[in-house]
Amino acid sequence: MQISEIALLLSISQAFFLAIAVFIFQRHSYIGKLLLVFSLSTVVYLYVILTGPSEVTWMRFFLGRVTYLIPGVIWIMAFVLFHHEDRVPLYAWGICATYFLLKAVGQSFYLTNPDLLSNLGIYIVFHIVPQIINIGIYIHTLVLAVLEYRQDLIESRRSLRVLFVATLGTFWLWVCIDVSFDVFVNMGFESLYETGEAVKVVRNVFIFPSILAVNLMLFRINGFNAEISPKSFSNNSLNPNTQNVIDPKDFAVKDKLLEFMGREKPYRKNGLTIGQLAENLGIQEYRLRSVINRVLKYNNFSHFLNKYRIKEAEELLVTSDDSIFSIGMDTGYTSLSSFHKAFKDKHGITPKEYRTLSRAPRTVQSFREAEPEQVAPREPNKVW
Repeated sequence: MQISEIALLLSISQAFFLAIAVFIFQRHSYIGKLLLVFSLSTVVYLYVILTGPSEVTWMRFFLGRVTYLIPGVIWIMAFVLFHHEDRVPLYAWGICATYFLLKAVGQSFYLTNPDLLSNLGIYIVFHIVPQIINIGIYIHTLVLAVLEYRQDLIESRRSLRVLFVATLGTFWLWVCIDVSFDVFVNMGFESLYETGEAVKVVRNVFIFPSILAVNLMLFRINGFNAEISPKSFSNNSLNPNTQNVIDPKDFAVKDKLLEFMGREKPYRKNGLTIGQLAENLGIQEYRLRSVINRVLKYNNFSHFLNKYRIKEAEELLVTSDDSIFSIGMDTGYTSLSSFHKAFKDKHGITPKEYRTLSRAPRTVQSFREAEPEQVAPREPNKVW
């Protein structure tokens, strides 16, 4: 038995373990359901590659459809963990459905006509296009992980859950590259065959440590003893002895930060990072993260900035005749859509509706939520 086959058998055992553990302890949480689908789909995927190429039957067609759930599930997990929205964006569901449908139709064509290259158009639409979508999904998954790493203010959570998604995304991107080599070989680029076989060996060997790493990270997070939720993975959850212990110097940093935000208005800068803000204040980035998280009670840096941006936008909408677009850009948003979303999340109405109501006889005050001037409430985490 070759080492790659041994690795595949070990990987199947890890995937089964993940499925069983998630079903027992996490099946009622959103991420738990996604992980259950991921682990079972992975078992099917490993079985398919372990049994090797064979005649395409309707049974293998069905098993193949199960394996093509994997990229969508990983992407949806990344949105749930990192996008800070109540719902996964509709475009993500649409892209996942398109990818799945194209792969299913393409494979059904292959069942009835094995010589797919006899119709190049069909091959491009149902095999090449899905691969492009697949690669894009994994790249965007990794982008979401990187962006979250910069924004998340809870150090323990920031490191682990980003590593969790990055591990899945990186490995399955490698799987996608492996499939892409098969596509090119089928198109006549036979010189890539040996390279594609080498990629398969690497895939088989490294799938075991990848799934093992996912299991270890889940144990590190909460030992499978509680739901993957704010209570089981919130601030200081990995070190409860430090909970509510705040350095008195942090209050001085808080005062300095709030004074600087009100005087210099750095939030107006598009793409402001916490590192840049720490540099402007002349303090260490880790201390600023701690102050915004543990003293001001924000879990995410963008939420902290949004407080200031929305507050100034409210004033400009009432007192100026500037366009909605100009106000959004002037207060630090990178696009009109991001401004609309942040404003509507806060008030439940669009900036245009807010302006109209504010200038009507009835005031907009009933639509505004009173906020403490200095200490904002912690936003609820939906997962981890």
